[in-house]
Amino acid sequence: MNTKRPRVTKKTIADTLGISVSTVDRALNGRGSVSPETRRRILKAAQDLNYRVNLSARALSKRSEFTVGVVIRDYPQEFWGQVQEGVLEAQSELRDLGLQTEVICVNESSGLAEHSIIEWALSGAVDAVALPGGEQQHIELIDQLVDSGILTCTYNVDSPTSKRLFYVGCDYFRAGKLAAELCAKFIRMRGTVTVITDSWTSFQSQQKIIGFRDRISGYNGIKMVGPLKMDPSNWDESLNSLRPVLCDVDAVYVSNAEVCRVSHLDLVYNKVVIGHDLNKQISEQLAKGRITAVITQEPKRQGYLAVKNLFLRLVGSDEWRPEDIFTKLEVVVEENAPFYF
Repeated sequence: MNTKRPRVTKKTIADTLGISVSTVDRALNGRGSVSPETRRRILKAAQDLNYRVNLSARALSKRSEFTVGVVIRDYPQEFWGQVQEGVLEAQSELRDLGLQTEVICVNESSGLAEHSIIEWALSGAVDAVALPGGEQQHIELIDQLVDSGILTCTYNVDSPTSKRLFYVGCDYFRAGKLAAELCAKFIRMRGTVTVITDSWTSFQSQQKIIGFRDRISGYNGIKMVGPLKMDPSNWDESLNSLRPVLCDVDAVYVSNAEVCRVSHLDLVYNKVVIGHDLNKQISEQLAKGRITAVITQEPKRQGYLAVKNLFLRLVGSDEWRPEDIFTKLEVVVEENAPFYF
């Protein structure tokens, strides 16, 4: 007896929800106007009914190639190198289905990043772009790309008020809360803590600080001072200016990529120091006890998922989903750091 279940189609979903097939199509493919509640119902029904489309057949039937452009930054080099590994993994997996990738590395401190990205994206070299967001200029850049017909997503750092399709990366609010929890537990729920940042305006920094404050406020025995700001144009002098505050704290959360710089300060020796990301230099400082713990965020997976999800959208696969994708937060200390290399 044939027990094979009938194939679930868009019409199946439409009939289940009592809505039109065209509405289902728009919600699944991110086209046109669909209310958030209707989109939520459609996506849930698609998941519940195990709705799938054969990606290979869809891509091969179009007999097309698509190029996903990925913007990476030049610092910190180890982090962005891992992102690029994820990009190459996605290309290797989907090359036979028509995926090509092109990577552009920018130095945003030069002030030419936005112009270079626009020129590159609109040259016809790419069909979609994945890029880090964060600041106001990134919102304007993303909106210009989208308005020019370039499918665009953010990864690593979000710009949620932009017109981007979706975001792949760290939940920085939760990362800030996790950092606060680590600080609190390492100082045994009593003492003074602070946060060091390098920006008051970036979305990433704001979310980390808000999350840290939110969690640390729940510990009655802990006082927070700051946050403090270090100047990227003059690290040493700006860090030295923070010495009077740092002398009197028990734990320091370095919310940017400069945990190693802070860990070299003599006055934080024997204090709890929490930071982000992991490389050989950070691992060495963990082994020396100068850094207590760091929080990682799967950079390789960020590059992989940003490229793959954009490709699914380009080929019109019904496997594409417009939801944001948050990568896993992991705590690394001296003993488990070697497993990451």
